[in-house]
Amino acid sequence: MDNLELMKQEISNLAKEKKEEFEKVSDYIFANPELAFKEYKSQEALCKLLESHGFVVKRGIAEMPTSFEAVFNSGKPGKTVALMGEYDCLPEIGHGCGHNLIGTSAAGAGIVLKEVMEKHEIGGVLKVLGTPAEEKGSGKAIMVRHGVFEGIDAALLMHPCDESMPDDISFAAITLEFTFKGKPAHAAACPWKGANALSGVQLMFHAVDMMRLHFKDYSRVHGIITEGGVAHNTITDEAKAVFNIRSLEYDYMMEMVDAIRDCAKGAAIATRTEVEERQLDEVIKDVRNDKKLVQYVRKNMDFIGEEYIERDLTQGIGSTDVGNVTHEIPAIQFYVKLKEHVGTHTKEFAVAAGGEEGKRNLHASVQLLAMSALDVLSE
Repeated sequence: MDNLELMKQEISNLAKEKKEEFEKVSDYIFANPELAFKEYKSQEALCKLLESHGFVVKRGIAEMPTSFEAVFNSGKPGKTVALMGEYDCLPEIGHGCGHNLIGTSAAGAGIVLKEVMEKHEIGGVLKVLGTPAEEKGSGKAIMVRHGVFEGIDAALLMHPCDESMPDDISFAAITLEFTFKGKPAHAAACPWKGANALSGVQLMFHAVDMMRLHFKDYSRVHGIITEGGVAHNTITDEAKAVFNIRSLEYDYMMEMVDAIRDCAKGAAIATRTEVEERQLDEVIKDVRNDKKLVQYVRKNMDFIGEEYIERDLTQGIGSTDVGNVTHEIPAIQFYVKLKEHVGTHTKEFAVAAGGEEGKRNLHASVQLLAMSALDVLSE
């Protein structure tokens, strides 16, 4: 066993030694679910854990009060590695995406790796980044815009799933609101005096449906009418629809956006209404995992005996703001099994995240994150 493998064995031993300490924080976050940008209890629990192990912590970076940056600087030359943690929940079902495990695994891995770095005098800088609002708001995209990832050589994040997978595929995504404005009139007495904004929205939906044939495979457009009028006997003078547009490639998604905009403009012309467009939330880019990091994670899954499968297009695809990070620096989102045949964003997944399956996931994830970050520092 070479020196790197010996250090990885030390990581496993330390993860086991601190297992209950990490589980207590994960359980606390699970029991106190907080929505995007409101994760004050979760932030404080993770910050206190990191501070208790010697990290220098700054709360509220990138103009987000519930974000944080925890830093250990070895004082010696080396790479800068970041472990990313999420900790917001979903409405009604709480931690149905397992973010209690994501945030705690990042902090736990940082604590374990810091001890190994100190013992073996490994140079470099280790950061744990608290990234709020993954479910709604895209905190990492905001952090990218504020330059938080500048100077970082690699960033890593674990996400729980129904299977362990060292790589990822995701959609780029954008959410647009279209507001149609018409002219009110009495719907029975003199409808010819009006211009129906709801008709504009309806026609836009038909136009989008006509375009679906021409979009590439694994493209997505899904929308809802959020405002359609207030009285059935009045011509609606304002109506709104929200569309989410996704593609496996950011550049092609923006081509789709142009087509959707034309659908809106055409619908407005045909109904003699006007249409305005507004972007909601951040633009999410597709995940482009660094292949070297994928190989590190794959080898470390073998090292700890974590069974895994390879990621492909058959397993369901979502979107994540980790994608924005992967477009800026070498980065990775990988998966560790929580409960087989149970999908994210469900009550059953939430139960598992707060139960024994969650504890198993957390222990494996702490090891994999710390080992893979060690691989980067040892390059």
